[in-house]
Amino acid sequence: MTTVTLTSKGQLTIPRQLREALGLATGARLQASIDGQGRLVLVPAKYEPEELFRHRPPVQRAMGLADMDRAIAAAAGREDP
Repeated sequence: MTTVTLTSKGQLTIPRQLREALGLATGARLQASIDGQGRLVLVPAKYEPEELFRHRPPVQRAMGLADMDRAIAAAAGREDP
């Protein structure tokens, strides 16, 4: 097991052997959590949320709120006039 030190700025330096084993390079992002035993868990973040939707076409609003309300009412069986 490797020991890391927390700096006065709250930063950790991940030793080279661990960075290389995980394929981490400068600017890599990690997801951090605390497990059930109170341990800090760092996992390489594979995707940024905005990357997942980068190639999605822009949303075109085909209905207004009143149209949506009517569609919901109709689907629920209580169609508004």
